Amino acid sequence: MMKRLLLSVVMLMAGSGAAGADVTSPRPPIEPVLERMLVTYIRPGYAGFNLSVSGLSTATRALCETPSGDRLGAARAAFRAAADSWARIEWLRLGPVMSHNRLERVLFFPDRKGTGRKQVQSAIAQKDASVTDAGSLAGQSVAMQGLGAIEFLLFGSGSDALAHSKASHRCAFAHAAADNLVNLSNEIITGWGPDSTAVPVFLKPGADNPLYRTDTEALNVLLGQMIHGLEAIRDTRIGAFLDTENPDHDRPKSALFWRSEMTLPTIRAGLSGLEALFNASGIEVVAEDQAPKLAAMIRFEFSQAIRTADSLDAPVAELLADPQTREKLAYLAYAIKIIIARLDQEFAQAGGLAVGFSFGDGD
Repeated sequence: MMKRLLLSVVMLMAGSGAAGADVTSPRPPIEPVLERMLVTYIRPGYAGFNLSVSGLSTATRALCETPSGDRLGAARAAFRAAADSWARIEWLRLGPVMSHNRLERVLFFPDRKGTGRKQVQSAIAQKDASVTDAGSLAGQSVAMQGLGAIEFLLFGSGSDALAHSKASHRCAFAHAAADNLVNLSNEIITGWGPDSTAVPVFLKPGADNPLYRTDTEALNVLLGQMIHGLEAIRDTRIGAFLDTENPDHDRPKSALFWRSEMTLPTIRAGLSGLEALFNASGIEVVAEDQAPKLAAMIRFEFSQAIRTADSLDAPVAELLADPQTREKLAYLAYAIKIIIARLDQEFAQAGGLAVGFSFGDGD
């Protein structure tokens, strides 16, 4: 994934010069856009994730100390909050989250071979002590460390036993995984802190900057983050379980977070997070001269997609089984496609940015 991302950034940069040549009016300075993105989206987003996984750690510790149905319910609710908060910042593929496999350690998906589930089940069956400590768990397979593993531990087969003391190893595993996420989120927050090396690189395009050399390249990268995120929601989230051509090929148990019934809520949260990125960054200023109404149209398209996702509030299997809600799922994928087209074609052209490049190409 990292190689594809770096290749995407390079290709965006390579196409930026020709695209920018059509803009005749002076471009607004990029640094305020990047500063707003950092202050109003990046730092609050990771802080929110840190808060939610800290709550998950507290809830799993309480469950392990005094198992009960109520405490299992509280731990499951805390998981849902953590999954939601991650979905809002997940598609930012820049900075500290891209180092030390942090992205995959928070959430390993897609997992087409069920690697995570198999490894988690094996660790439970063997009562592997190494998974009950956050420090040692951090050195294990990425598929065993993050939200996917915790979901299986709290919601998967055998999880109801967590309400009783006989599931103490499984509970300790869940608590260690939650603590591991707290540690990872702290590392990411520190990486975006005022004293970090990542912040000057992010905020200051320049000839020696390894991320982007010019304002145009920086804008291309920012726009590419949004396009990539939207494509991934359409292709690897909705596309994981919905076959738009043939209902017989739908795969409800391939959906992310189907056990916790968080599939559609995290899709909605992902769309809301990308909408917040568009709004918080203020990137719309680069297209205002050429297309003054375009930003409002993009916000409208986001609201349509989010409203559709919000109306799909049943488990994935039920949504797919009902022809009406299945059609809504197909419309949701189409609505996301419209936002992508607005950004990748109309907005890019109006702002003199790279046109027609897809972060999904070659995946």
